[in-house]
Amino acid sequence: MFSNNLKQLRILKNLTQLELAKLLNVSYKTISHWEAGYSEPSLSMLKKIKEVLSASYEELLD
Repeated sequence: MFSNNLKQLRILKNLTQLELAKLLNVSYKTISHWEAGYSEPSLSMLKKIKEVLSASYEELLD
């Protein structure tokens, strides 16, 4: 599930929610909502997340 995968990948990269938010130019609340499963990013943002975390779509979405 995306929410769990995002959190695990973020932690593996030693990033806080705030640090990831700054890299993606979103608020830390947005990251928090994604990780809690309250919302999901757009496809364009998903591409940016993939690049920032050096992850594949499969790692993010499976």
